[in-house]
Amino acid sequence: MRYLRAIEPEDLDLMYIVENDLAVCRYSSTNVPLSRYALRRYIEESRGDLFADSQVRMAIMDADRGEACGFLDITDLDARHRRAQVGIVLLPEAQGRGIAAGALDEAAMYARQQGLHQLYAIVASDNQRARNLFLHSSYTETALLPQWLCIDGIYADAVLFQLMLDNNK
Repeated sequence: MRYLRAIEPEDLDLMYIVENDLAVCRYSSTNVPLSRYALRRYIEESRGDLFADSQVRMAIMDADRGEACGFLDITDLDARHRRAQVGIVLLPEAQGRGIAAGALDEAAMYARQQGLHQLYAIVASDNQRARNLFLHSSYTETALLPQWLCIDGIYADAVLFQLMLDNNK
């Protein structure tokens, strides 16, 4: 079953909803609402190439409904050290059905194909659902990052998760 695909112009409405969802923005580095114009330009200008763009966004598919239900981002590519950060967001109705875990598994396969050594995620320490997802997806919780995130004006701890993708550990 395929969970990930390249983003398409038809994903604009879903991207607009996700990028401007205050519950999601609390945990992201986005600090301003994004316009449809800005998102349309992002879709048009993205080459879909991790090394050319230093990031890639993929739509997460809900196989039962045949439509996109979220996004998986691989960002902050460090080509020298062969690592990148992974982020994932699903619509509430798609959560709890194994879709996110499947998408993370596919992202790991993609990252291996691109020659990356590791993927990592930074998760708010109080986001137990996300922590469980990464642990279930074979990521290792490796560090506590004190006061790493500023959420609603209050500094909060975060947890670093890592997934090694090759045997050169």
